[in-house]
Amino acid sequence: MPATSRRLEQVNQACGQCSLAHLCLPYGLDTDDVAQLETEVEVAVPLPRGKTLFRQGEPLAAIYAVSAGALKTAMLDADGLEQIMGFYYPGDLLGLDGFGAQTHQCTATALEDSRICRIEFERLDDLIDDIPSLRRQMMRLMGQALSDDESLLLTLGRKNSEGRIATLLLCLSRRRQQRGLPASPIRLSMKRAELANFLGMRIETVSRVLSRMQHNGIITLARAEVAICDFDALETWAGHGAWAADQ
Repeated sequence: MPATSRRLEQVNQACGQCSLAHLCLPYGLDTDDVAQLETEVEVAVPLPRGKTLFRQGEPLAAIYAVSAGALKTAMLDADGLEQIMGFYYPGDLLGLDGFGAQTHQCTATALEDSRICRIEFERLDDLIDDIPSLRRQMMRLMGQALSDDESLLLTLGRKNSEGRIATLLLCLSRRRQQRGLPASPIRLSMKRAELANFLGMRIETVSRVLSRMQHNGIITLARAEVAICDFDALETWAGHGAWAADQ
């Protein structure tokens, strides 16, 4: 196999499930381009559980993709109360919140031992200049990520407690499929309190709904792993629209 093809194959194997792959792989890179990619992107940098990737108010320095593990993003309000904004798994991008004001609007923290791929924002600018079609691809990628987040938050706001949890599970499952991973099981690396914070529910309600889903044969729970056994039933639960009294 020629050196160029061999190196590209290695990059594809390393980055095939990663959102950052869309920034480089579709553009017919030659050997020199691949070498440049290897020097510009820090690959699989360890981020231990509980460690912060970036903090609310810090200047934007880089964008990141989750290579392994899971992270959460959260904002602090004027009273110091935390609101969890999202959960991120392999292939998801982080750092896009800083593009507007050039400062991060939230804090990203590892929920478990994770690995992160990182590219400096200034170097990304340089790559965009070097590869003209990269700007269009980057805008598409940013728009898709922001649209997904907004759609999920809007949908969750209209659901009852069962519908919110079912919708989140389906969303996480579809995100896995988009990256070529099995739709199930899903790893819920966050604590129940963090899940309740994100969904706008009480902790006991989250636990009760998950137990009810398991009792009905829709999912099975094994510590942090959630296996979806009945996708049709989960879709039905996600279709609930009325506000529940136990939210």
